[in-house]
Amino acid sequence: MESNQGISWLNDTETILRFIQRLVSELDELKDHLLVLKENEVLFSQGEPLEDVYLLLEGQVVLTRTQADDSEITLTTLNPGSFVGLIAFTTGEPTLTTAKITQQGLALKMKPQQFEQYLSDHPRLKHPLQQLMLNNMIQRYKSNIRLQTKTHLLNKELGKERDDLKKAYKRLEETHQQLIHQEKMATLGELVAGFAHEVNNPASALMRSAENLIEIYSTFEESDSTYKLFKLGLQSEPLDSAELRKQMLKIEKQFPWVHERASVRKLAQMPDNALEVIKDQRKKLDIESLTNHFEAGRMIHNIRIASNRIANLVKSLKSYSRQDQNKEEFIDIREGIKDTVLVLSNRLKYVNLNLHLNDIPKTCVQVGDLNQVWTNILVNACDALNDSGEITISTKHSDDQILIEITDNGPGIPEDIIHRIFEANFTTKNQGAKFGLGLGLPISNEIIRRSGGTIEAKNLDEGGASFRISLPVKSDC
Repeated sequence: MESNQGISWLNDTETILRFIQRLVSELDELKDHLLVLKENEVLFSQGEPLEDVYLLLEGQVVLTRTQADDSEITLTTLNPGSFVGLIAFTTGEPTLTTAKITQQGLALKMKPQQFEQYLSDHPRLKHPLQQLMLNNMIQRYKSNIRLQTKTHLLNKELGKERDDLKKAYKRLEETHQQLIHQEKMATLGELVAGFAHEVNNPASALMRSAENLIEIYSTFEESDSTYKLFKLGLQSEPLDSAELRKQMLKIEKQFPWVHERASVRKLAQMPDNALEVIKDQRKKLDIESLTNHFEAGRMIHNIRIASNRIANLVKSLKSYSRQDQNKEEFIDIREGIKDTVLVLSNRLKYVNLNLHLNDIPKTCVQVGDLNQVWTNILVNACDALNDSGEITISTKHSDDQILIEITDNGPGIPEDIIHRIFEANFTTKNQGAKFGLGLGLPISNEIIRRSGGTIEAKNLDEGGASFRISLPVKSDC
């Protein structure tokens, strides 16, 4: 089978060029248009109007173009048989390139009118020039196709590198935010540890003083009325306002000789057995002295309650601030939830909090990081509820998974953003919505993911939002 070689004469530039060179040597009028090319000389510069076209007979010319940033790129190298300035010659517009001679040689220089005249008056020259021009056009068209193909591949590769760069930048940004978060939590941990230490010392002193006072009173005889009143004061329970008013009316009838309102109020807060002691002893000791012993017991009782509450708060703060330890512990997750609720008690006091913390197996997790997850979700819920509503925290387990669900009955999460709330730096605060902190939920998502779990958010049919966290049960840390 014969292969298709195309139009062979059209590709035979050397033969056509030799024919033209022979015509130039025979025709004196053509010899006048010969131009000697000297190396490093410039035939024409970019942007100049071009009055002549050059047919390169010998030597070499390079076409360059200066870019907007003054950088220069080499477009092509022209060899014998090539037309130089062909585009400006055919369009009549200023040259797009600069032509620099890189190898000395010889060129046929013609003006457009002369070129047309030779084509018209010299049939022997007409066909070779047309062939060469057509060949030049074909070569430049092929070069343009190759350039377009190369540009397409480069754009494709550039697009891939741009996508890779975007992903790398996103990972870098997430890592940066994580480092900032860890640094903040480490600083918070140090502050909380210092604060807990400073608070714990005076709380312990209060507790010791209260116990010492109790020991001092315990040296009294059991039959001593003041000690009886003191012991009853230690066991006293507070009354609500309605009950206190009712009790005060009763005291006014039982103790008509007590006229001071403050004394009536103190007596109203005593249990019946304490009032019997006062009635028995009122002829031996004045009522104020007797009530003061009961008040002493009640105050010490309050000091013990307050000291225990401070001690529990300090314990929870120490537990809550374990983010800086950054190590896994085999624990009951519910303890961290309780610590978080206690730490956030000031925010949660305005909402109804329901705890359904059913038994769940212990697992191996980073306690401090998980506490941050509960904090982020609960603070978001309080913001969404505007300090009025209901929050429910429930736990359960299924097979090898622990499930924690935190729901609220607020306005829920807008459906158009619910799929983006775990994205880094996404916030709705600038959109007028009340949900989302920008960093809290993405960090929570990262913490849960590191723990091998998942976190999902959805709106409830009955209203409000629900966050469902699933964590694996792990027995080894």
